[in-house]
Amino acid sequence: MTNTNTDKIVIKGIPAKFDPSELHRRQQQSQWAYTQTSQCCEIIRAAIPQQFLQLVSDKMAAGYTLSKYPIVMESLNYSAHLVKPPAMQEVDIATINNEVRIAYKAELEASHEDYKQRLYAQLVQAEESKQAAKAQAAKDKVYADLKRQADQTYSPLVFPEA
Repeated sequence: MTNTNTDKIVIKGIPAKFDPSELHRRQQQSQWAYTQTSQCCEIIRAAIPQQFLQLVSDKMAAGYTLSKYPIVMESLNYSAHLVKPPAMQEVDIATINNEVRIAYKAELEASHEDYKQRLYAQLVQAEESKQAAKAQAAKDKVYADLKRQADQTYSPLVFPEA
């Protein structure tokens, strides 16, 4: 039993092209997520209060600030989220922008490759259809010729009327 695919491959649209405003939008979205989540923070932890306060003091002296997240002051579990200084955030944001750019480029390249593959499949299908039509026409021509030869070989049957 053969399974023939009769669905015709048709490509619609064009692959996406680089759009600087789309890249900028994606970078802005990632930057917003960075600043609105704990990604822009560093967690400070210590088991005893003196160590915890010393770590917080050292970080604050280095430019860190308190975040909107709660400070945990449980026995043997002291922690706080401190917002990184602007210079460190700039480095993180530059890294994020680069990662977003790389991801956007990979997405565009994948889209282009997908369109190439679908076009190739469409062209192969069209060529196979042409070849099949040519082969069928040649086959039909040979069969018609063979039928004509068979018809010419024998004269029509003569049967007397009653």
